[in-house]
Amino acid sequence: MTWKDFTDHYTGDGHIRLDAFHTSPARGDMIDCRATLVVDDDLLSLHATATGPVGAMTSILHDIGAPVAIVELRQRRTDNAFATYLLCEHNGTRRWAYGTGRTGDDANVNALVNGANRLHTAG
Repeated sequence: MTWKDFTDHYTGDGHIRLDAFHTSPARGDMIDCRATLVVDDDLLSLHATATGPVGAMTSILHDIGAPVAIVELRQRRTDNAFATYLLCEHNGTRRWAYGTGRTGDDANVNALVNGANRLHTAG
């Protein structure tokens, strides 16, 4: 499998795309997360408060009807980025997803969105 085949398979081109994701400190060791998602052709601005970016994105995906449970998380640092591999589950179906990012949190959030796409699209 080529690298392009790998990334095409584990990231897919589903109907959910992360346009922007920002965090800021909140009360009680929580963080406020604001995300802009493109779902099909609709631009959505969403907000969640959670203990971290993964919890926030999980909440946001649930709110748009694309819930995902993380069964397993693996992360590796590359020369200039992070790569995250997630085993995601919904209604008994499991799919691996992949994401990259400048930080570990960015890679986790990108992999989670890809996991939602892999679980909530046909095939």
